[in-house]
Amino acid sequence: MRPETEAERAARHAATVRAFRALVDPAHPPREPFVLEQHFYAAEGGDVDGLAAALEERGFKVESLVYDPENADRAWRLVAVRLELLEERRLLAVSDELDALARRFDVIYDGWLTHVPD
Repeated sequence: MRPETEAERAARHAATVRAFRALVDPAHPPREPFVLEQHFYAAEGGDVDGLAAALEERGFKVESLVYDPENADRAWRLVAVRLELLEERRLLAVSDELDALARRFDVIYDGWLTHVPD
């Protein structure tokens, strides 16, 4: 898969910052870690097994791996979880790491999700 362009990286970073700021007050982020879901998808040719193994080596737990042959562009969907602190810089670093990792396996990193109580 081709390397990420600067424009793609900037767009991913902007989306990460927006999502983070929609969940928490950046001036007072929570001190306890949260379970973050990391979402990936791949077409038929993607090496989701290789990605799953690489994620587990990095301390993630693969929560789900779904195959949908009816959806050619997203035939495989993988969700991995790990405890993370909700800090803007940390989330940007994790998204950089996971996007680069996904590209090694011809998989698309689709971002993160968590629930923060009010």
